[in-house]
Amino acid sequence: MKKRYNYKLTISYIGTRYSGWQRQKNAVGIQQIIEDLLEKLFKEEITLIGSGRTDAGVHALNQVANFKTYSYKDPSTIYSYLNAKLPRDISVKKVEEVDLNFNARFSAKGKTYLYRIYTKPDPFLYGRGWFFDKDLDIVKILQGIEILKKYKDLTSLAKEGNYIKKEVDLREIKLYYDGKIIDIEITASHFLRNLVRRIVGHLVAIGRGSLSLQEFEDIIKAKDPSKGKFLAPPEGLYLKEVYY
Repeated sequence: MKKRYNYKLTISYIGTRYSGWQRQKNAVGIQQIIEDLLEKLFKEEITLIGSGRTDAGVHALNQVANFKTYSYKDPSTIYSYLNAKLPRDISVKKVEEVDLNFNARFSAKGKTYLYRIYTKPDPFLYGRGWFFDKDLDIVKILQGIEILKKYKDLTSLAKEGNYIKKEVDLREIKLYYDGKIIDIEITASHFLRNLVRRIVGHLVAIGRGSLSLQEFEDIIKAKDPSKGKFLAPPEGLYLKEVYY
């Protein structure tokens, strides 16, 4: 039997120009760009498995993917080849040969997403964060986070869909604010579709006074995606880390 090899890639990208991670028929995804280059390098069909999809306009600091092949190449060769050929808004940070059982999606034990909001004009953050110049009550946002921590079924804050695991283990939610940039980091076992963007959308609504804390809790308790009212734009979202 011909030997197979499994390679793990750690990838960062600015998602502004792309339709998201996933290969699509009528748009360009990150997966397609990397797969096409790997197929040229290995001279065989390659299927790249990502830890999860990121939507159009969403960025990644450490997306993880793996692929299997019948041809061996030194990880340093793959690393050098990809980084020489990839567009400058995509880079491969690391290439490793891993056990054949490793699967970037199904082996993942958790993820951290970062959402960035900036409250003062800055052209260098354009497309890399949500510009929100209205006054926000940070104390109220922190109170909203405490409410969020009490619940595991967050389907009201997700895009409607058939989820195998509806309950989300929210392991940590942190907020950092320096007077200009608000960073919200959320670590969980897994994430439902649009969950981070909806969480942030509702927290910002609380901070600006258009949603009360009681209304927020009532939305969560309803366990109904149609009750969710607010969705933050994609450009502030980053996949920060995947844990194995």
